[in-house]
Amino acid sequence: MIKSILRILCFVTIFCAAQILPIINFYTPNQNVYVTKVQPHSNLTQKTIKESIRKVIPACVLVEVRGRYDDYYQPIKWFGSGVIVSENGIIITAGHIVENAVDIRVTLNDGREYKAVDFEYEDTTDLGIIKIDANDLSIISIGRIDNKVLGGLVFTVGSPFGKMFFNTVTVGVISGLKRDIPFFGEKLILQIDAATAPGKSGGGAFDFRGNLIGIMVGIKRGYEDINLCIPVNIVEHVLDKYCSKENLENVK
Repeated sequence: MIKSILRILCFVTIFCAAQILPIINFYTPNQNVYVTKVQPHSNLTQKTIKESIRKVIPACVLVEVRGRYDDYYQPIKWFGSGVIVSENGIIITAGHIVENAVDIRVTLNDGREYKAVDFEYEDTTDLGIIKIDANDLSIISIGRIDNKVLGGLVFTVGSPFGKMFFNTVTVGVISGLKRDIPFFGEKLILQIDAATAPGKSGGGAFDFRGNLIGIMVGIKRGYEDINLCIPVNIVEHVLDKYCSKENLENVK
């Protein structure tokens, strides 16, 4: 009798376990997980990226500025970067680079140097414009910001710390769109995470087709990877005003 009862209990136990085990297996994470990596920029090859960088480098410049004399009668000097936007010598940079300038000299990628014949800046945009007496210069192409998305690949070109690191290239992504940064007034700032340093202000931020999408104007102190740029649509607006006022040929 007891043996019969035990057999029945064993049968019931086995039957219940058979019903529960599939449920346990369903909720147990599978240890063999295979993930396919998303490649949003799979159409960009290393060759394309190198070609884009080579495309813009000839139009990226070093800006050396001399300001007024200090209390010891020594000239105050600083560096910045810029991009050539017109074959007749119009260069866009950051406004604070040229704001207190007395003398400005521009060094091209091929080593030629020019003294600025005109320059101005805007407080509301922190964009500056430099004019040099030159023709047939290499220029950057203007891109569009309205089709850019978070995570889009970008690269920057600038000269941190002056000639020592002339036309340094750094790579990153678009980290934020339409940032409202009080220091720069009421406008929509582009945020990227490409590395920067003093001297890169005024340099260009480009998409991976080699089109200008912004001008670097500042960083967030204490955060190495927060680089702020004036978007290209505002750059175009400032250039249009300058060229109209000076009766100059606009950006091609």
